[in-house]
Amino acid sequence: MLERTGQICVVGSYQSAIEAISKARSLKPDVAFIDIGLPQMSGLELAEKIIEVSCNTEIVFVTVHNQYALDAFKLNAIDYILKPLSFENVSKVIDRLKRIKPHQHSPQETADKGRIFCFEKFLVYGVGSETAIMWRTTKTEELFAFLVQNVNKTVSRVKITQALWPEYSEEKSIMYLHTTIYNLKKTLLSAEIDFGLIFVNGGYQLTLPYVYIDTVEFFALVNSALASSNSSIKGYESAYNLYKGRYLNENEYIWSQNKGDEYAALYHSLVAEMCKHYAGNDDYTSAESILQKALILEPIDDSLNEMLLYLYLQKQDKAAFVKHYNKIKTVYNDELGIDLNSRMRDLYYRASKL
Repeated sequence: MLERTGQICVVGSYQSAIEAISKARSLKPDVAFIDIGLPQMSGLELAEKIIEVSCNTEIVFVTVHNQYALDAFKLNAIDYILKPLSFENVSKVIDRLKRIKPHQHSPQETADKGRIFCFEKFLVYGVGSETAIMWRTTKTEELFAFLVQNVNKTVSRVKITQALWPEYSEEKSIMYLHTTIYNLKKTLLSAEIDFGLIFVNGGYQLTLPYVYIDTVEFFALVNSALASSNSSIKGYESAYNLYKGRYLNENEYIWSQNKGDEYAALYHSLVAEMCKHYAGNDDYTSAESILQKALILEPIDDSLNEMLLYLYLQKQDKAAFVKHYNKIKTVYNDELGIDLNSRMRDLYYRASKL
């Protein structure tokens, strides 16, 4: 939920109070979200100890128990969230945090700490560089892309080796993994990218606390916009402009296909909402422009073509409808060897009655 707001970069999450105190000492986080009901010590005690090692860290308590509210605010906690959590309540806390710490950087302002782009082609830029990183091996690049897809999560070593070296034995694939991790660390360090890569509980966890990632921003913007009934069109447009093509399309990684479908579905929902907004305001020109640009990226996408045909039907532009219908009919027949689906044929029948 924090990452969905597009305002927070999660630099760590811990189930151990002792580990959280240790990490807070080095990370110096702007804010710590703490559950009050913890096994090793209470959340109130943990908050006191975090403030001792990181005096500028703000505290937000997250709990199912409201009887601790007074004690929480005695510690100068900026807020207190009761479970079950809602995105709306989390967003309100972030808005309050922004007023308290008005000069903190947003994710969009951290591009000079390194940039990662995943739509259409995987490209990584080091700090202050205008030239994408040249990887020592293709597997080094693929491993980093795989870990970026799972950023801040612990991914088992077995899952990594099966994705990148499925044709080799376990022993050999682990050897390749160790070599590739060495190359990866060396490359990121030379690009001055601030990262963390640790082996924990049989898996690897990558953290990129200050690096801009286009998919992270896209996901946060889309979910925030779609979750709000009164989102401004600028929020939609910001997310729309980030989508440069299907996720890791040029890289053709088998393991990225499901994630590609997920982003494509979000993109289609975004396009549909934008078209609905513009058409609802009789701005058919903008709605058509949105769809035409989307179809440049995915020319044989059923849902996008259906949306454009429906738009022409809405504005009763029979000539434009027939022109586009015949165009995609030819493309579908020539490239896919199939006819248009029943929904598009039904739209054609309705257009013929105009």
